[in-house]
Amino acid sequence: MAIRAFTSDEKIHKLMEINKLLTKSLDLEVVLETLVKAAVDLIEVSDTIILYLYDPEDQVLRMAEGVGIDKSMMHHIAFRPGESLTGYTFTEKRPMLYPIQEDIQKRMATMAEQNYAHYLKGVYGRQVRSAFCVPLLYQERCLGVLAVDNFENEGIFTEDDMRIIEVVADQSAIAIVNSRLVQGLKEKNAQLTSSLETHQKFTQIILEGGGIEPILTLLGRILQGKVSYMDATELDDPYLFPIIREKEHFGSIRLQRPVASLSSIERSAVEHAGTALTLDRLKQNALYEKELHLRGELFHQLTKGSSIGQLKQMARQLKWDPNGELQCMVVEGRKESLWKPENIRDKETFIRSIEAISRGIHPNSMVFSLGYQIVVLVPYVKEDTMYQLYQSVDRKWGKAKDIVYGLGRKSSLSQVGNSFEEALEAARYAKVRNDHHFVSYSKLGAERLWQNLDPTLLEHYIEDKLGPLLTVGEECYETLAMLMECNKNHKVTAQRLHIHQNTLYYRLKKIEQILGVSIDNEVEWLNLVLAYQIFVSTHKK
Repeated sequence: MAIRAFTSDEKIHKLMEINKLLTKSLDLEVVLETLVKAAVDLIEVSDTIILYLYDPEDQVLRMAEGVGIDKSMMHHIAFRPGESLTGYTFTEKRPMLYPIQEDIQKRMATMAEQNYAHYLKGVYGRQVRSAFCVPLLYQERCLGVLAVDNFENEGIFTEDDMRIIEVVADQSAIAIVNSRLVQGLKEKNAQLTSSLETHQKFTQIILEGGGIEPILTLLGRILQGKVSYMDATELDDPYLFPIIREKEHFGSIRLQRPVASLSSIERSAVEHAGTALTLDRLKQNALYEKELHLRGELFHQLTKGSSIGQLKQMARQLKWDPNGELQCMVVEGRKESLWKPENIRDKETFIRSIEAISRGIHPNSMVFSLGYQIVVLVPYVKEDTMYQLYQSVDRKWGKAKDIVYGLGRKSSLSQVGNSFEEALEAARYAKVRNDHHFVSYSKLGAERLWQNLDPTLLEHYIEDKLGPLLTVGEECYETLAMLMECNKNHKVTAQRLHIHQNTLYYRLKKIEQILGVSIDNEVEWLNLVLAYQIFVSTHKK
């Protein structure tokens, strides 16, 4: 094949034109096309030019532009650094000349089988006669490799050919970096513009008071898929985008695609939606806090003993119709508060849950928040209604929180304060008895009599009646306690203590000697039982 050779002056003139094009253009496609065309025009022996650019994410070299090849096949190739002529040049970061086939075949033997199959189809099954590769270097970083091949032409490549393309490659590397910077700025500008528009749309929804549904509808349109809101937050679910504000969780957005697959613009939209949902939740929480405050005022009037007319007027403002008799239940933590002071979301979630459960028991129930206590008023229906309420709440929250429940007796609207005080006393008793969660004031026995007595007076009574027994060891105390639980039945007491009845007899005699009493004396026995019950109800052991 006859090849027209450029003169030296023509090559210099051509190089100047190419450099002008590369300097002016900020379009990556134009830069790549210019580079490949320059190799075609300047190197007479070449009939195939392939430009590979490095993909830092996958760490491979991929075909970006070329002539004399089947591009559809070459696009499948992904050379690792060091693989074949191209990968070796990339690793070495210097031009490599291969004037004879033996050198070419030796280096191409390192090509992966899959890459070789696509390469052979891409060059139409031809064998390379000679080749050279030039790296595209920018500040000691290799951006890619330009491979110049000769399959059919007569002649071989020279060092001068390689040096000419090396000049073009250096200028091309600068042009590629510039075009990428410009493209990056354009993309960031587009992202900022899109982010601003998205932010304005979500802000408009918030200002209009649309709520959760319009926010999710807008996000669904942006992502072109269905989205939903969940109160729960599962950080290990790839389809959930957690909404977190200052370490406080406000639920999650469930997507149809994994969060990791979102583009930067899509992720920005999800983040804006999360912010909008947070603001909506904070707004709803503020309104709920205001309503709880109004409820608190009503409860204060209830316990204060205000007139029925005034109470019913306040109740109507809260859309509550307290007809008939009511029962009061106090709900609080045994050792810790039911929610953390700084976690407003946790408080709202818990109170709303109690409210939903109580209204499921009776639709005309009302929930009040007093400090870290929750007070529930439920119209009296039947005796076990409040026990059902306790069981429902405990099923929902019993594993997450250590809760005690105190129940007052049924009362009229004007006497709710009395039921509340009884509920408080029942809750206090439940706190002392670690084996009790739910205590009804009406079920308490003599405990009701000493709940409000002076603790010092009670301690003196315990000391006078049981004091000597508490200092001699646990055996005597446990024996007396079991005798009381078995209602003085010696046979059952011995069985439960796993001792012989004779052993029980000797222990009881020892107890009588220590305390200076007779267990058979009804008055002295009653004093022992009373002292024991006071001790149990006032000591957490």
